[in-house]
Amino acid sequence: MTADRPSAPYDPAAPQLSPAGGPTPLRHQPLLRLLFVNWLIGAGVALVLVVAVLVTDTAHLRSLMMASDQPWIPLFLLFFGFLVTMCSVAMATAVMLLPGDDESDGSGGGSAPATVETRTPVPVRVAVRSNTRRRR
Repeated sequence: MTADRPSAPYDPAAPQLSPAGGPTPLRHQPLLRLLFVNWLIGAGVALVLVVAVLVTDTAHLRSLMMASDQPWIPLFLLFFGFLVTMCSVAMATAVMLLPGDDESDGSGGGSAPATVETRTPVPVRVAVRSNTRRRR
């Protein structure tokens, strides 16, 4: 019997309710799902990069870590730095690629590229005066 009830305008501040009347689970929130999936992508890339750095012994990091009394601390710090960076990049890229409200075609990818007009340069004569005073 929802056809008799007029539909209210969408209010993002209002709590979202499921068809059963309870709150919507977080997995059904499209923005949170987008961010979580891209966080997982960033975490995977971070793990691959840490493994690549350790396998190739870039800047002798692996030998320095293994020479430490507690090698898990620098390993954790290296992984955490890559994790924060790669997850932030993946999530920010996903948000920036969302279609804007003002786009009519819905293709996504931000704003449309600006058109560049190509013109042939025309030389123009310019009168030049000296700003320096004559010394006597």
